[in-house]
Amino acid sequence: MSQTPLFRTQAIEHQRTIGNRAELVVLDPAATSWGFRLLCAGMVACVAFVAIGRVSEYAIGPAFVQLDGRVGMVAKDSGLITSVRVRPGDRVARGDELVRFDASEERSQLEAASQQFESQLAKLLLRPDDPVTREALVSLRARRELARQRRERRVVRAPHDGIVGDVRVHEGQLVDPGLRMLDLQGEVASASITALLPGRYRPLLHRGDRLRFEIDGFHRLTHELEVSRVGAQIVGPSEAARFVGRDLAGAIPINGPVVLVQAVLPKASFAMDGEHYDFSSGMLGKAEVVVRNEPIAYTLLPTLKQWTARARTWARELATKAGWE
Repeated sequence: MSQTPLFRTQAIEHQRTIGNRAELVVLDPAATSWGFRLLCAGMVACVAFVAIGRVSEYAIGPAFVQLDGRVGMVAKDSGLITSVRVRPGDRVARGDELVRFDASEERSQLEAASQQFESQLAKLLLRPDDPVTREALVSLRARRELARQRRERRVVRAPHDGIVGDVRVHEGQLVDPGLRMLDLQGEVASASITALLPGRYRPLLHRGDRLRFEIDGFHRLTHELEVSRVGAQIVGPSEAARFVGRDLAGAIPINGPVVLVQAVLPKASFAMDGEHYDFSSGMLGKAEVVVRNEPIAYTLLPTLKQWTARARTWARELATKAGWE
């Protein structure tokens, strides 16, 4: 029995005829020289970027605009509204009537006190020396004045000149104490913003920090401001909602503890694309404050930051011992 070869004869002959041929790698000295220079330049640039470049961390949160001179007219007592004398946009003067409550009970008390006062006054005219009538007259005068004040409290008047903003009540509505009925905007001298930033950044926030404010709807315009006040405490969502107010509490997401940060706007208006716009109370936006600005090397090598801090401490101690400080 003959053995079958592993390779065919024709394949073996073909490989013999090809032979072993090889070529050396040809390198261009100019190309390798420039390549080495570019590699060195890239490494130097990378090292310089890591050493000089810095990375920032931001405290970001919602913010809203507040105008000075804006007064919210709040109901002091409960009652039924009988008339609303103003509409949004009306200009009013100090003392003008805004809202009137039902005062039938107060009116009845005033009429009764007035009748009794007049009756006692007639008796006093007939008998001027009667001490009982005189004492009763003094008491009735105080009672009548108190009844007049109670009736006057059923009328809400403008505390100063201004323009009526939102009107949130209507005739025939029964209101409770503390309900915000309308807003009255006086002359605007300045505007400010209040930002609700995450509470964990409270130790890193300071007065004078740079704050960047961007209004919703005007994303191409950024206002660079300076922090004028930082809240002393970290408050929870419910307390922050009370500070924001019932009007904006539902529009601003408050998901955790926050710290209140305020900054003053340079003007009560702003310009964009050649148009001028006025700020309005309650305008929402986003605020950013830089809380950390460190070299990139600290991010790549956290221990380098510790070494640097120790070196500074040692240098300070050495300078103190040497009498340089």
